[in-house]
Amino acid sequence: MDGVAIEPGAKISTAEMGRRRRALRQADASNRLEGQYRSAASEPIFEAFVRGEIEYEDILPRLKAIHHHP
Repeated sequence: MDGVAIEPGAKISTAEMGRRRRALRQADASNRLEGQYRSAASEPIFEAFVRGEIEYEDILPRLKAIHHHP
C-alpha cells in the first residue's frame, strides 16, 4: 500500500492525494500561462477530487453545473 488515508472522509491514500494535488498545481500553472484561472466557486470541486471523493470524470459535469448560464 502506498499510504494511509488519514483525512476524514478520504477515500484514497495520502500518497494518491499528494499526486492529485501536484497534478492540480501543474494544471493551474499551465492554465495561468494561457491566461485562464480557476474560479473560487470551483474550488470545492477540485478539493473533492484531491480528497478522492470524486474522480476525474466527475469534474467537468460539476464545473458545467456551477458555471452554466442559461
